[in-house]
Amino acid sequence: MSDGSRDALTPRLQALLEQETRLDGQLRRLEESLSGLRDIDLVLSLASTRLSICMEVMATAALREPWAARMTEKARSALRSVEGLLGENVSEDQRGVIQSDPRYAEVRQRLQEFLLAGGAGLLEADTPSARSRRILSRTIVSAVRKFTGADDRYVPLDLEDYPPLVRKVLLLLFPVFVREHPQPPPYGIEEGQEVTYSAPRMKLPLAQAIFYLENEVIPALEKQLTDRPGDPGIQEEIRRNRERTEYLRTLRFFPRSTPVLLEHGFYTDGMTSYTADGELLVPVQLPVSFRSGTNLDRVMEQVRMEVVRRIAGRGVSREVDHQYRWLRSLESGIRGSSRTASMKLDTAWGYRVLKQEIPFLARLSDKMKFVELAEQIRVAGGSAERRVDRMIEREGGGLPERQRTGGEQSGGEPAGGLNFPKT
Repeated sequence: MSDGSRDALTPRLQALLEQETRLDGQLRRLEESLSGLRDIDLVLSLASTRLSICMEVMATAALREPWAARMTEKARSALRSVEGLLGENVSEDQRGVIQSDPRYAEVRQRLQEFLLAGGAGLLEADTPSARSRRILSRTIVSAVRKFTGADDRYVPLDLEDYPPLVRKVLLLLFPVFVREHPQPPPYGIEEGQEVTYSAPRMKLPLAQAIFYLENEVIPALEKQLTDRPGDPGIQEEIRRNRERTEYLRTLRFFPRSTPVLLEHGFYTDGMTSYTADGELLVPVQLPVSFRSGTNLDRVMEQVRMEVVRRIAGRGVSREVDHQYRWLRSLESGIRGSSRTASMKLDTAWGYRVLKQEIPFLARLSDKMKFVELAEQIRVAGGSAERRVDRMIEREGGGLPERQRTGGEQSGGEPAGGLNFPKT
């Protein structure tokens, strides 16, 4: 270790560091081999381990100063990983599955202990430089203006104007864009009009589909067969799923090198049958239900994606730049791209990183604050970038005074703006 503090490592800290390395390696191998699949238990265990490392370092006087930057990195990484789990688009019937995991309660406890021991000061973000503020303000203003205009007012294609044969061809080739008897504009969903959709099947990346059939579906059917020996229906179901698994194993495909992101998720899937990383999508019998977003949800997500992609590689965030350079390298394989690396960025992860480093960006995920920001940009006209720059400078990189104490806010929640939802 370059800081000369190797002798100060306690046996418990050494064991925790080894455990962190092991869990991180398992998690990376799982994500790389199964198209980004994440194991809830692994993620929560790694987050708990990293927070425990921070606590152990804070309890060792010889390590507190030389390990300050490492503690900040590990604590932020732990919080981002759990926040990422909570933000996943899981099926509505699985809401709360993460909060009910015992390891989640353990992570919450570790976080509270860390903050009460003075960890909130280590999580305080640095004040962004003038250059970073200029880049950020320009990017935010451009993204907000790009996506906040009404984009659901286009007139649909009227199939009545075409002969029957042409109608059939259009419906066959463009099932996403062309509809018989289409609804008139507007097409978006406004606030308070959300609906819940359900489907008897969903599409998964090829590697995940094979994993799901082998580790979830077939074992569950075999258990049913144990309870009801000789049941012909269960035997037939097992046979069909094994044949399906073997068929999927024989599939070969050419990974798409450049993603087609016409609309988040649905249109990319519907038109290309590939993930953004270029892996083939296949249908599986997995019922799913999910809530629709609204126009505002969609706009906010598009703005966040645009901000992350345009900031990558420009020296605003060291972590985002590091990931961007990796995606441009040959080592990234099909997960990266030497030509369009920013399009391969995990923008949800990138936004969590930027939000930790520049708290002002939390406005992009708060509906009321986002609407207020968009209105200020609209009325500011040519001075919008200077106004946003001043807002970023005024808020700075630090936490509000009441969040710097490391104590608890009302309701027993840890300070620092890093609360997890209550279990």
